[in-house]
Amino acid sequence: MIEVLALAGAISTISSTISSAISAGKDIHSILPEFGKLAELESEVRLAESGKHKGPLGRMSSSDQEGFAIAQAKIALRDAHNELRSLCLLYGPPNMWAIVLREQASARVRHKEALEVKIKKRDKLLLAVYLLFGVFLFIAISSGMIYGAAVLAALANQV
Repeated sequence: MIEVLALAGAISTISSTISSAISAGKDIHSILPEFGKLAELESEVRLAESGKHKGPLGRMSSSDQEGFAIAQAKIALRDAHNELRSLCLLYGPPNMWAIVLREQASARVRHKEALEVKIKKRDKLLLAVYLLFGVFLFIAISSGMIYGAAVLAALANQV
């Protein structure tokens, strides 16, 4: 799923790749997939911020390190958007930033929906495992109680 500690590094890497491509004068069509990757990372940051990237039991606890990693990713994302906006306006063709924003919004929505589907599947699987474990635990405890009662009854009959 989402590796929260690596988000800021990935954002910085993609941002530097895009900025060097824009500065080199590459065609917008060859750069848009990189902007799509940046939008996917942005949707992962938003999902991590909401806490949905963890399993049901993991949502009960949160570490300070994870919170700082999310904050660092948000800062890196903001800095990347500011830098890329200025580069697109300076070196890109007319309306490049508007095209990038539109494509990023659609990529972000698609990625968020895909992540939410994965999260729902994972949560359903974990719920099934927890229920199965609970049923086995109930059967084991009930069997132990029945066996213990039978042993006590046998001991009572012997006395």
